[in-house]
Amino acid sequence: MIFESHAHYDDKRFDHDREKLLYSLKDKGIGYVVNAGANIDSSKKSIALSEKYNYIYAGIGVHPHDAKELTEEGYKWLERNSNHKKVVSIGEVGLDYYYENSAKEVQKQAFERQIEIAKKVKLPLIIHSR
Repeated sequence: MIFESHAHYDDKRFDHDREKLLYSLKDKGIGYVVNAGANIDSSKKSIALSEKYNYIYAGIGVHPHDAKELTEEGYKWLERNSNHKKVVSIGEVGLDYYYENSAKEVQKQAFERQIEIAKKVKLPLIIHSR
């Protein structure tokens, strides 16, 4: 059995066949999936997927590309929702200086704050590093 520890099945590229694909995972030997959030919206979608499919779990967090959009309310949302029964990690979080869609300092601050949340709520991190 495969445990897929990092997926983004909430991505719009799966809109046309998401349900068919997700129902086919078991037949392909994939027993469990962690769907990682990349921003607050996709983190919400990850939770929704985890509620719909018993073999999908959610990671919630903000990817470094979207760090510039993370507000104080976003940090509070992450901490509040980290106690959801299907949330198993904080992430996808980290640093990405290749594209710099968010400034380096903004990425560092967002990464540090999300690390603190993970420590506080005792969840592992899904780390993006480039």
